[in-house]
Amino acid sequence: MKSLGIYGLGNAIMDLQVQVADKAIAELGLQKGGMQLVDTAKQKHLVEHFHGQELVQRSGGSAANTIIALAQLGVPVAYACTVGNDTFGSYYAEEMKQLGVVLHNDAADEATGTCFILITPDAERTMNTNLGASALFGPEHVSREYIEKSEWIYIEGYLLTSETACRAALEAAEFAKGCGTKVSITFSDAFIVNGFRRPLEQIVSMSDLIFANEMESRAFTGKENEDDVFAALKSAAPNVVMTQHDKGARASWQGVDCFVPAFDASAVDTTGAGDMFAAGFLYGVHKGLKVEQSVKVANFLASKVVAQLGARLEGDVHRLLELNDLTPAAV
Repeated sequence: MKSLGIYGLGNAIMDLQVQVADKAIAELGLQKGGMQLVDTAKQKHLVEHFHGQELVQRSGGSAANTIIALAQLGVPVAYACTVGNDTFGSYYAEEMKQLGVVLHNDAADEATGTCFILITPDAERTMNTNLGASALFGPEHVSREYIEKSEWIYIEGYLLTSETACRAALEAAEFAKGCGTKVSITFSDAFIVNGFRRPLEQIVSMSDLIFANEMESRAFTGKENEDDVFAALKSAAPNVVMTQHDKGARASWQGVDCFVPAFDASAVDTTGAGDMFAAGFLYGVHKGLKVEQSVKVANFLASKVVAQLGARLEGDVHRLLELNDLTPAAV
């Protein structure tokens, strides 16, 4: 009997969010809607550039956002990551503890990673990530004990940008396959697919479930037509989910295919939409819901997180599902 639901592997990043005008993106020479890795000097420049504007600070990282949401939904979880021995690192560790997420690694002698997120009026987010201590993440930071006692491991695609983190993800997937723990991965971004294809394909070959948005799916499969993209994605793994922004999502789970339309939402900030979707779907899997029900829960939670600033829903998230008749008993 597995005592943990999900064991996440990913970056530990302090999200620093600021709302800006479109012209600010152009003036800084950034690619709107993208994610770029930046050095410490570049990150400092960005922070200083927007000095005086209101910043929203939250413990984050793509997989961390998913794991936090699962903890809020009552799923027992743990997270493998590296934080720095600094103020941000202490804040991160304490906040995760309060949220019910088990962290099992000691702090590293490096600054905690940060992601400076610029949010434009159309709710698009442009992310600038300085990995900091997360760049040190390696196989030694992954607990085989936690893998063994988890139903699933959930791997963040962004880990593939680092040689040591990539090795950690590959070894974790291999070990999980040998101890009866299922493997899931999120592609994270199209640049991961395009720039780190070989290790991504290796992990996908060991995965029981993959999450990808439509752009990432097109990059991975080399197809353009939606049906062709989805068919090719299904040939890559036993179970797949392809999110389609405000249209909804297509999924194939245990041989059953479905499309579930998105919930209406007045988008304020799309940061964490995919992360929250993955949490909703994995919650459904953990609870044994039918695939349509799991996607519906995932779409609902994603619609709620894009309607606010920040990648985390505050308050009692499970109660939010109850109020909307989306708990396992209701659906």
